[in-house]
Amino acid sequence: MKSRLFFAIALLLPSCFLFAQNTAPVVQITALSTALANPMYYAIEYTLTDAQNDSCEVWMRYSTDGGRSFRPVAAIQDVGFPVMPGNRVALFPGAIMANEDSIVFRIVASDRRPVPIQEMVSRVDSHLIRAYIQQTAFPRHFSTHPAQLDSTKNRLERFMREEGLDVYRQSFSYNTYTAQNILARKPGHVNDSITYVIDAHFDSVSQGPGADDNATGVAGLMEAIRILSDYEFENSLRFIGFDVEEQGLIGSQRYVQQGIPAYEKTAGVLNFEMIGYISQSANTQILPAGFGQLFPAQVAAIQADSMRGNFITNVGNAASASLAAAYDSAAVRYVPGLRVITLLVPGTGTIAPDLRRSDHARFWDAGLKALMLTDGADTRNLAYHTAGDTLGRLDMTFTRQVVQASIGALADLAKPMSAGKDDYFYAEPVGFPDHHHKNCSLRIFPNPNEGRFTLEISGCEQPFGPATVRVFSLDGQQHVEVLLQAAREHHLLVNVTTLKPGTYLLVTDDGHQSWTEKIIIR
Repeated sequence: MKSRLFFAIALLLPSCFLFAQNTAPVVQITALSTALANPMYYAIEYTLTDAQNDSCEVWMRYSTDGGRSFRPVAAIQDVGFPVMPGNRVALFPGAIMANEDSIVFRIVASDRRPVPIQEMVSRVDSHLIRAYIQQTAFPRHFSTHPAQLDSTKNRLERFMREEGLDVYRQSFSYNTYTAQNILARKPGHVNDSITYVIDAHFDSVSQGPGADDNATGVAGLMEAIRILSDYEFENSLRFIGFDVEEQGLIGSQRYVQQGIPAYEKTAGVLNFEMIGYISQSANTQILPAGFGQLFPAQVAAIQADSMRGNFITNVGNAASASLAAAYDSAAVRYVPGLRVITLLVPGTGTIAPDLRRSDHARFWDAGLKALMLTDGADTRNLAYHTAGDTLGRLDMTFTRQVVQASIGALADLAKPMSAGKDDYFYAEPVGFPDHHHKNCSLRIFPNPNEGRFTLEISGCEQPFGPATVRVFSLDGQQHVEVLLQAAREHHLLVNVTTLKPGTYLLVTDDGHQSWTEKIIIR
């Protein structure tokens, strides 16, 4: 009887859990217009819905770089806390519009409910990690295998875009090779400038497939992107794939010296450097000379476990001690089965050169907090930098646990929000003289969008049309053409969900007059 009662309770638990789950607020911006009561202000009209009917905290932000970064707006009315669900209007100073051709406005609403980080951690999938490694584990060297290196970069960039992130490349020269770091960003909604970075280098040495070095790091980065991109955070997240690390940490050096945007404050970096090899056999962990003097307690712990290579090494410098502690705490809280050995070096780590052998060292040199998460490379994995560095040598459970702890630490630092958002893209019309159009106005909403949007032409003193509506990608390729009949008002629903995320141009033309508007598909 006791076992049957337990079974019945177990059957009920999933439905109870789902019932208890919170649903984040939903925001939909419906219009932007001048404020009727005060011509010095503009009005953003939006609808706020919340399944639990919670009062919400609302922020308004704007971007002048296409949504890469956002700044606060000194808005009034229906912003702040509390704002109840319903049809709302936020007013903001019209001076923002004065010197900008295009602006992305964003409304964010939070119900202030907690977001379970353990939920994110539990989503990490070892099968996906294995698949990512399998896609990348071939030689990726700038001089001996440039095509395979390029395909790795393209795959990572495409993956970032498919997860809805703002993505771009930082190009630089290395000898005769044009190297490129792949960069993506998820802006925070409260402290946009405070940025936490997770990175991995995607190149390999010429003589091996580089499964552990560093296809595991790339796989960990991709899994972190897949999961974290689904959540909203107070602080910003930066995802980076570094090029030509094997040639002397060149990609990270160029990023730290030239690539950190002025609007970002790098608050901490997690660097994946070989996170897939583990051994439970005794005497499989080698310790570099002098480690006993630098890290006596850690060396004693490794020796007490018969020198087994069964841990992830969390490497920081003294300035990164708080970041290292955050990782350790996340590992204990979210992944108690993961063994972590933490090493903190003084200064920039020059006293222990073995601990400067990856991209984190360039951040140390710049006075920034950074960690290297590593299985120890050739101090454990004897296939390091050889043809034997293959997928078959790796442990997916261990790799999954390292990624789980990293996602937990990043989420703790970035501070998840139970929030919804919507964006409105405003652009001054291009090639549409006022005297031709007799006060016609054109509006595309929502913009950015998921491939469905409404084209609205209204207020015309004379009929507009017959006209064509065409959608072009930035390379000039036409994807859509629709005919509009003559009318003073047009409301056209456009469906281009087959197009890849990116920026497109919508051109409306009747042979005498035209609009060209930018569309962002997420």
